[in-house]
Amino acid sequence: MRNVVQLIKQVFRTPSALELAQIELEEAKRELLNAQSATEYAARMAAYHGDRIKRLSVYVTQKVESPACQ
Repeated sequence: MRNVVQLIKQVFRTPSALELAQIELEEAKRELLNAQSATEYAARMAAYHGDRIKRLSVYVTQKVESPACQ
């Protein structure tokens, strides 16, 4: 019974400054990973659209220069 009371006290006690800092540090690490993933995704999407523009520009230029080949 004494262990149950101690467990309840442990659950409801105010965390120390160190514990709060550790929790915040872990949260910051997770947010950094998410931001890095978003950065990688955005860079790849920008590259994809850049490649797409190049490909379509070549296609349009070829068709404009030789309209008989349509």
